Amino acid sequence: MEQRLGRERAASTYAWKTMLELGIPIAGGSDAPVESCNPLIGLYMAITRQDLKAYPAGGWLPEQKLSSLQSLQLFTTGSAYAEFAEKEKGALAPGMLADFVVVDRNLLQIEPEQILETKILATYVGGRLVYQGE
Repeated sequence: MEQRLGRERAASTYAWKTMLELGIPIAGGSDAPVESCNPLIGLYMAITRQDLKAYPAGGWLPEQKLSSLQSLQLFTTGSAYAEFAEKEKGALAPGMLADFVVVDRNLLQIEPEQILETKILATYVGGRLVYQGE
């Protein structure tokens, strides 16, 4: 980023924490092929501000790191809001579409590196099972 934009301009990119503090809604997603389509990688990166090789040490612009909860909200309620679908998606609640995955660990209670080892056990779309892992 810094090579393309310069240090000063790059410092204001992906400013998730600052935006949250200013009350600006933020959303996560997969901009494949620019980013991985795997949202677990996105969660990890939002929390650590590091790539899959743990670079840079301490995270890129570490003051912008999100908590595990904020990161999860980025990809759930935040994404639904960004597509004007917050009344239908983004949370498990009566009347919502019930699109969700079941994972093998509590993403809010593990170390960020363990997110990358998380297994998807099942995927539900519209409340219906569409994938079941081993």
